[in-house]
Amino acid sequence: MEYYKLRFEESNENYYFEVDDERTVLRQVIEDEERWVVSCRPDEELHFCLFDQVFDQSMEDAEGRDVTAEQFEDVWAAATQRYRKSWERTKQRFAPGDQVSGIVEVFYPQGTILSLPSDAYGILADRECNGSVTVAGRAPGYMLKAYVIGWDEINMWLKLSCMKPHAMK
Repeated sequence: MEYYKLRFEESNENYYFEVDDERTVLRQVIEDEERWVVSCRPDEELHFCLFDQVFDQSMEDAEGRDVTAEQFEDVWAAATQRYRKSWERTKQRFAPGDQVSGIVEVFYPQGTILSLPSDAYGILADRECNGSVTVAGRAPGYMLKAYVIGWDEINMWLKLSCMKPHAMK
């Protein structure tokens, strides 16, 4: 993984990115004077926000530089702090094996993000469905049923599958 910070002077915003070997952004933080916007939770204005192009740190009007993994993680921890109590409640409410229903929100490189009851979010990886859900059924706004198979502690998402856990390999 590589980590970058881009500074946009005109808007007084800092953007932080975690980028994989294919130059795909996996996590993102936007910092401005008033708030943090993180890729793992919806924002009032931006909804879910994750850079969806091949990443190039030489963006127009931005001053960019590499940051260390530790620097990125420090920013991520600060930006996601306000969601941690809710995440702990989510883990208590939903256990592996539970069936959940959620609304398709957005597609990320990691999979399909679903909003679930109790202000929870889940990630449904395409490989976990093996074609059992039609493409139309995964459109934003559609409701899907899935099973909890674990937790993504970093993004504070429930890991989901279309298959019942006892049927999984």
